[in-house]
Amino acid sequence: MVIDTLRADHLGCYEYERNTSPHIDEFAKEATVFKNDIAADVPTQPSFTNLMTGMRGITTGVVSHHPPETIDDSLPLLQELMSSKMTTAGVSTLYGMKKYFTKGFHYFMNPVAGAPQRLQLVYAEEVNRYALEWLKEHYREDFYMFIHYWDPHSPYEPPEQYREMFYRGDYKDPNNHSMDALKATPLWQFHKWWVEKVAPGVTDVDYIRALYDGEIRRVDDAFGQLVEELKELKIYDETMLVVTADHGESIYDHGVYFDHADVYQNIIRVPLIIRYPGVFPAKTVDGLVQNIDVTRTVLDIAKVQHPPYEGINLLEVARGEAKPRSTAFSDQAVWTIKRTMIKAEGRHLYKLIVTYDPGFWPVPDREVYDLSSDPKETKNLAESNKRLLDDLELELRRWEDSMLKGRVDPLRKIVEAGLPAKKWVQDVLARQEKATYEELRNKIDAPKPAK
Repeated sequence: MVIDTLRADHLGCYEYERNTSPHIDEFAKEATVFKNDIAADVPTQPSFTNLMTGMRGITTGVVSHHPPETIDDSLPLLQELMSSKMTTAGVSTLYGMKKYFTKGFHYFMNPVAGAPQRLQLVYAEEVNRYALEWLKEHYREDFYMFIHYWDPHSPYEPPEQYREMFYRGDYKDPNNHSMDALKATPLWQFHKWWVEKVAPGVTDVDYIRALYDGEIRRVDDAFGQLVEELKELKIYDETMLVVTADHGESIYDHGVYFDHADVYQNIIRVPLIIRYPGVFPAKTVDGLVQNIDVTRTVLDIAKVQHPPYEGINLLEVARGEAKPRSTAFSDQAVWTIKRTMIKAEGRHLYKLIVTYDPGFWPVPDREVYDLSSDPKETKNLAESNKRLLDDLELELRRWEDSMLKGRVDPLRKIVEAGLPAKKWVQDVLARQEKATYEELRNKIDAPKPAK
């Protein structure tokens, strides 16, 4: 189960102060909770490609949304391999992004089929209607099911009962200027349509954060219904259930307001919780893992033969039979073009960020953080600790060489082609007419294939 745009640190089981996730938190008590799961590529399309191929974008070539990227047809996908041994089903709208996201499913259910403008506007209740009905019909079979909830993605439009759940005060307070910085940038053209729709006249950015948290609570309730259905069908304890996300959300950290436009921890660190009684222990794993590890783990546990994927076996890590990763890597090539490496060294967790194109946010070419003492990445050590910077960059370059083996780096191709988001913003600013939210989001996240 993948919850789109879900920051790990906005869940109670990841130490969030708000009660956004009571059902997931209860579930997590009986599961292995991986505290440092890093998406190998962000945002949506490359991250789901990671999850379905078990490989990084530097290998598959899919690191962005544009130009329309695809994978080699010969590369077997997770659901495709699982379908050789059991019934496979998916509930998602991802077909509207890349057709291969549906490859290998015996059953693929798009709750908003016929309404492509709702690709990212499908609601958890609609997803559950299809997922729960399918389970009732097929629960006696061995099955692999992929369920994809979109709710925490912008626009944050939770139903009324969730809108004020995490906010007290006047979100139109004229003395609050926390939205001013965003409104002074060209990016406001991309955000104002839905912001004005869900919170007309808003001045307090924390209200938008509360709406995001309300969406998490909404999908958490849907997850609770899913768990209850599995219990009702008496298959809950014999089902391996994985809860994760494709990427997080900025909210307004690092000057990025309501998107997933970077490689800071709020974007690339995602929740990963696996419950399988008698197999996965109920414990917390602090070490580094990556989303590509999920693919190999699922296939290994299902005893399905697979190619030598780039992932590690998370069950072995959870049981202490194998070590977590010593390094983790992540790329972003939609709103910015960046690569990051996180390295575990003793009690430290060092992070290097290399920027090829900063997009709309002026940042230095190199950033270094000690996540152990600075988890919010506020103190850049690149200038004050040159030796650490050089050591990390050398290790990153060696890793790149080992992965590319003479091929052109996919990130370099995006640099040459031009940052997709810059083209979108320039296009919108060049047009002197207003666009609807649906038109803008379709342009950003659901591009039509090139002719």
